[in-house]
Amino acid sequence: MFRSALAGLAAALFACGDSAAQAGTPPALELFAQMPNMDMVTLSPDGQRIAFLGNFEGRRILVVRPLAGGEDLLANVSEIRPESMLWANDNTLLVSASEATNTQRVRGVVDVSAVLAFDIDDGLEFRQLLRGSRRTGVNFRLGRMLGISAEDGYVLIPAWDEGGNYDLLAADPSRRGSRVEAGGSNITRDWIIDRNGAAVARVEYSNARNTQRIMVRGESGWTAILEEDDADRPVYSAWGLVEDGSLAIRVTYNRQDQATTSGLYAVSLETGEITRQLFRDDNYDIGAVLTDPYTNLVVGIAYSDVFDEHVWFDEELAAQQAMLDAGFGGKSVRIESWSRNRARYVVSAEAADQPRVYYLYDVASRNVTAIGSAYGNLALGGLRPRQHIHYPARDGTQIPGYLTTPDGDGPFPTVILPHGGPASRDTGGFDYLAHFLASRGYAVLQPEFRGSDGYGREWELAGYGEWGTGLMQHDVSDGALALIQANIADPDRVCIVGFSYGGYAALAGASFTPDLYRCAAAIAPVADLPGMIRYDRDRYGAQHYSVAYWDEVMNGVDEPRRVARLRAVSPVFHADQVQIPILLMHGRDDSVVPIDQSFDMRNALRRNRADVDFIEMRGGDHWLTNVEMRTQVLTELERFLGEHIGDGAN
Repeated sequence: MFRSALAGLAAALFACGDSAAQAGTPPALELFAQMPNMDMVTLSPDGQRIAFLGNFEGRRILVVRPLAGGEDLLANVSEIRPESMLWANDNTLLVSASEATNTQRVRGVVDVSAVLAFDIDDGLEFRQLLRGSRRTGVNFRLGRMLGISAEDGYVLIPAWDEGGNYDLLAADPSRRGSRVEAGGSNITRDWIIDRNGAAVARVEYSNARNTQRIMVRGESGWTAILEEDDADRPVYSAWGLVEDGSLAIRVTYNRQDQATTSGLYAVSLETGEITRQLFRDDNYDIGAVLTDPYTNLVVGIAYSDVFDEHVWFDEELAAQQAMLDAGFGGKSVRIESWSRNRARYVVSAEAADQPRVYYLYDVASRNVTAIGSAYGNLALGGLRPRQHIHYPARDGTQIPGYLTTPDGDGPFPTVILPHGGPASRDTGGFDYLAHFLASRGYAVLQPEFRGSDGYGREWELAGYGEWGTGLMQHDVSDGALALIQANIADPDRVCIVGFSYGGYAALAGASFTPDLYRCAAAIAPVADLPGMIRYDRDRYGAQHYSVAYWDEVMNGVDEPRRVARLRAVSPVFHADQVQIPILLMHGRDDSVVPIDQSFDMRNALRRNRADVDFIEMRGGDHWLTNVEMRTQVLTELERFLGEHIGDGAN
């Protein structure tokens, strides 16, 4: 198959982290709280360097490492949030990054992004593309990179101009300079480029008229090939061209085949008709759409079964994936990046009890060499596996989930850990929070309740209007009851913990099922549903599809929009029912859920003399994207859980 150079694995991992824990001692909290030691690993076009995000002396750093030996180049990126990377050429690395800010133009905290070009030959000196450009108007998201122009090496970036039109700009990655690749309109929402980087199509959506259409570029201008009426929000997304020149679109619900899971379909640029299905799974929605950075073409998709899976349309990539899957013996393997000639690949592998480890794969020699791990010594063993399970809900539906148990026999003190979203989901493999809690002696259940995405349209829609006292919360409660019945959870030591929507579910559990839980911890939670709708309305406008979406998710499909209905399931209005200790934590720079939601919940709990700890995290965002936030959250959780369901509990 291939020759593996895994003898150097331990050395590569020790280079990325602190010393391993002693036998019988749980790994240090700091090992879980750190940001990944290797993330966004990408190979240069000539295959001679890798770039990745790492850590150095407590700072987040960009690393460019020569594979033939030599010194790493480092740049401190602690003050920004890198989101993606793309090589413009062998000597220029592009990084899309964002930061939270306040502006008078939008209510609340907003994320502002841009593209930074790092010069390899100049020690990673960088410049911000399109900064101060006369071609741009007010833009909060100038960090989206569609690809590279084959003509001049410029990077393609969509941007709003001063007239309120969404254009496609081409920016010089090496010097100041840009050009307009194509002009858009005030309802343009996305752009599609071909293998040369030329604009061939654009997606338009009108919130006022509830229409969506795809326009293609012809000799006489732009022509609509696909139109959707009565679209109260966008119903499809376009991702790029496939090898035969068709347009790849992601469709949530395809009327032609009555599919209930999202799929990727090929659309003719001449007729607008769907010509074939590129990929659809009967049980799971597709996730990311994968493109070739050198051709701009769509070459595959990602979706989540138990683990994240990659499916390639490109025959060469598919063959390499099949070989790697066989060679790694049941681990979840991803092709992360490749050189222009595909002679070298960066691949990664993870397991239910092991964080992701990165490897360099050389095609000619068939050697696979470990180059580092996302979480250092945590990859050396000792973690408990996150098991994929199903448990019965009260109506008999089997609910999927992930269960991590500590060493020994139950019943264990248990944490119920619902995910955010709610239209999100957990996947298999390493989870820093679940594995941290299990290392401290807690069983951890991550329920994939109805309302989660990734499991098809019907599964997600089943959660609409079912907040707080409905089916979506019942699925979470039934998970706790199933673990109690199975003698996994100690019924007197169950706590519910969550972030974002999961934080809402934690507060709802404390408010509406207080006898089930001993404590609840909510990080960046929604507590006041009508207040959250008002916030979005003020932020985006009453007619914006985001407001219509949250109205539908919270109230239910085709249900009347009633404030009383939302108040009835808002924990902030039912703090008098809370009988258990509450931990509230919220970042000051949260751009998704305003910190006022936690302020209001804290005040309501204090008015009712509830036991509440409130911690305001200054500079903290919604996603815990820095080590200080993660350390603070894990430290407080360890203390709080220890006091109420752990060894220190009364």
